Amino acid sequence: MISPRQFTSGKHQRNASMWGPTPLQPFANARLLLGENSTPGDTTSAVVASHVLECFLERSRYITARDNGPGVDTGDFTFQGMICRATRLPPSPGAIWLSRELQWSQNGRRVSAAGRTVVAPCEGAIWLGDLTLLNAAGDAGVDPYAQYTLFTVLEFGASYGSGGIGGLVQPLIGERVFGTLKPNRLDQS
Repeated sequence: MISPRQFTSGKHQRNASMWGPTPLQPFANARLLLGENSTPGDTTSAVVASHVLECFLERSRYITARDNGPGVDTGDFTFQGMICRATRLPPSPGAIWLSRELQWSQNGRRVSAAGRTVVAPCEGAIWLGDLTLLNAAGDAGVDPYAQYTLFTVLEFGASYGSGGIGGLVQPLIGERVFGTLKPNRLDQS
């Protein structure tokens, strides 16, 4: 498969560290706070960093007792979408992840530091609502209609459709994210 970096036309070449803002960024409707575990993919290992992903997400389906399985339980909702921008924070960032003034490190995909990043499966919190209402203090209650609950990412990247077009599309609209929203399951203590 041809990667975006193998094209000879400068129009199609992308330096991995120079991804520009995605066209979906103005429509972002969710912030994810995910833990980067010391053992990648092991959600029981120690969290070494937090990753904040601002995403454009849409709900896919409601999980019934017939559909549940690993990572998805009865009553969950699956969501899929694209990462618009991301940053890496210390393991316990407090409310700063919901701040309007958050400094972003990367557009369109997860942040990598020293060759490591957050990988699926991973768990954390989701704030799904109107991002224009966020304030500098990071108050989760600014939007009475927003959902603030547990979110599990089951997959990053992967296919964007038949034919392996994802390698070409990803730099343009952002890295794909797929996961489950778990209503009323966030421990706020």
